[in-house]
Amino acid sequence: MIKKSVIVAGWCLVAYAALSPFVGLQPVPQQDSLDEWQRPGRIAALSQADQQKVLERLAYTEPAIPFTALPDFSAITDTNAKKRAFFNYLRPHVQRENNRLRNLRRQLIELAEKKQKNQRLTINEYAFLYSLYDEFRMDVAESDPQMLQELLKRVDILPASLVLMQAANESAWGTSRFAVEGYNFFGQWCFREGCGLVPLSRADDMSHEVAKFDSPAKSIRSYFYNLNTFHTYEPLREIRAQLRAERKPVRGEALAAGLGRYSERGDEYIAEISSMIRFNRRFLED
Repeated sequence: MIKKSVIVAGWCLVAYAALSPFVGLQPVPQQDSLDEWQRPGRIAALSQADQQKVLERLAYTEPAIPFTALPDFSAITDTNAKKRAFFNYLRPHVQRENNRLRNLRRQLIELAEKKQKNQRLTINEYAFLYSLYDEFRMDVAESDPQMLQELLKRVDILPASLVLMQAANESAWGTSRFAVEGYNFFGQWCFREGCGLVPLSRADDMSHEVAKFDSPAKSIRSYFYNLNTFHTYEPLREIRAQLRAERKPVRGEALAAGLGRYSERGDEYIAEISSMIRFNRRFLED
């Protein structure tokens, strides 16, 4: 028999998807809108105090980073200076996303441990848990140990070395048209007319656009969401989970092996990203 608290959680707590900081995100490959997280018709029945607790659990651990327009990286002629400037521009946003993920993961592990001990979760703890299921694209009617373990595979960091190196690769060190006009550093597509920039070389039978963002923060947020949720990147998440299980560091070069479907070039792309991480390590560690 399902406990009443679980029924309440499954019925009303999904409304907290609307409180997620990702709701305003631009579309990314394989979906047209992040509004799928929201399930209309559900009524949140929590007290104001519990709502505030859930918001605090879901929130970023530091204030938003003030917007700074994209520098003209093409005007920087010194290669080393350009690399440092590019990494320094994006690194704070990467750190902010990872800090939120660390905080979410810590809380999630605490809840998993409570459930292992058969301890009852509070209403706001259930709200937090089901909000994460929604945010990380898991359609869960009732939480169980298997679902919690899958959620833990998704609620985890992406090493700055991987994020920054892919950004450099995909955006030609911040000089591509899509980076300059749309803060798109990762080549992310969208599929609704007008959602982004139309590639000049797009074939007549294709309808995709390259997603356009209004800040570097939203571009990086979308990239994190993409790798941590879509089935395409399950191999990357499996590698990360295995590293966690073996108590090994989660490093960019190791996770790059899970990017086989990020590019049509497959293994060649993996080798290129891995090589770039090794070659630029001293700049990544600045």
